[in-house]
Amino acid sequence: MSAKSLNGGSPGSRKPSRQEVMKPAELIGIAFVVGIFVGLVALLATREPLLALIGAGIAFIVTLIVAAMFTLSFKQGDAEKRDLDEQDQGVLRRNEPKPRGPKDEPTQGDSGH
Repeated sequence: MSAKSLNGGSPGSRKPSRQEVMKPAELIGIAFVVGIFVGLVALLATREPLLALIGAGIAFIVTLIVAAMFTLSFKQGDAEKRDLDEQDQGVLRRNEPKPRGPKDEPTQGDSGH
């Protein structure tokens, strides 16, 4: 079987798995839950809704940033490195100028006017 028949597209393209697609939503969901928890604790402790809202927002943002930093710090596996290399090669091939043939070159009679 060729790569084209497995992926349903060109050999250089790969469809991301469901886990890869859902990863950003998982990180945002975890940050949201932490923010709600901190907000509820602050609300129960102070009985000030504004202070609880501020605490929830700060906890959400800090958790989101920390989760993103941890995600960026993971070392790539061999399969992921190969996939990134394939994607880079696809981009490089698309940006290469097309070779010009003899009929594409302007003649002396063509002045462009």
